[in-house]
Amino acid sequence: MGTITSSGYRQSLYFANETAYGSSATVDQPIGLVQSVNPTESNNLFKIRTMGGTRDFSNIVPGKFEVSGSFDYFLQNASFLRMAIGEDSGSTAGTADSGPRVHTGASYLHVMGSAAAPQESSFPSFTLEFADDEGGDLSNNLIRTYNGCRVNNLSISGSVDEPLSVSADWIGQSVTISTSAATSVTDSTEDPYVFYQGVIYASTGTITAYDTIESASRLCYVNNFDLGINNNLEPNWYVGGTCSSHQTKRGLKSLVPKGREYDASLGLHFADKTQYERFLGAAGATTPQDTITSYNIVLDFVRTGTIGSDPKLATDDWMRIVLEDCKFDSMNIGGSPEDLVSEDIGVFVQSAKVYVVDADSLYSS
Repeated sequence: MGTITSSGYRQSLYFANETAYGSSATVDQPIGLVQSVNPTESNNLFKIRTMGGTRDFSNIVPGKFEVSGSFDYFLQNASFLRMAIGEDSGSTAGTADSGPRVHTGASYLHVMGSAAAPQESSFPSFTLEFADDEGGDLSNNLIRTYNGCRVNNLSISGSVDEPLSVSADWIGQSVTISTSAATSVTDSTEDPYVFYQGVIYASTGTITAYDTIESASRLCYVNNFDLGINNNLEPNWYVGGTCSSHQTKRGLKSLVPKGREYDASLGLHFADKTQYERFLGAAGATTPQDTITSYNIVLDFVRTGTIGSDPKLATDDWMRIVLEDCKFDSMNIGGSPEDLVSEDIGVFVQSAKVYVVDADSLYSS
């Protein structure tokens, strides 16, 4: 009898927006150019001994059923970013994860990252399908469908060595397996964002979707950056079965997003002392200051069009990440004989907004 060896080329990863946490959703959206997937399920078995028994276990009993995982992908579009940061109403005053979006010709402005919302009931959740489709004989397939998933941690990284990449850690409610064919989803044909489409600024001015930023605020010689978003999810189980048709006895009952945290870092080639002065507290500082000036760090990535005017053109396709009220937390400027001098900056971020203009009218559908 021959053997079948599964290959990553036969695997796929797609998702769907859930209308309610843990609800049934038809998988219909691509995530991006997925590079790796790593799900984990645990039965959390209880191993029990008893007085009067033998030295062996008396019982092995299943406990909580836990689901979690991670995946990495190259960023083609921003729809999955909604799962980590939530989507506003499309205006600066919006606090709910719902539409309408701001229409700009044939493109749409998406605003993500409201401060007050979404709360637990409206924080986005998704269904994830991880398929190993061997084709032909469906009995060889393994389709794992995870429901009630929320993003715990997500990081966006950029460097001159690869396209803009995203890593997501998620927690799920349950899993269902089947031997059916993988769901057919139309993949995006767009190229991923790449480093030369990006510009990074550090400005004391207020920055929103359409603001033009002065060229003097541009950070030159940036090699890499990393932005992390932590939703501090708290999973909950309760005694006595379920209270919802979306729950099972051993499965997760609720998944609560708590205080959101950000962390960021920048890697540069050292050019002058400007950034070190900012780290000490303000431009021109020569010693550590009692107060530290805040900056808005802006990461602009433009595939087509120009950020800085309103209304936008129908062909515009860009992303702006605004890290608000940042302070430089750590600074490392080293040196060695044959290398360019590197400068690594650790950044504390108070809040963040993500603005995206593209042709997708609604990320939540």
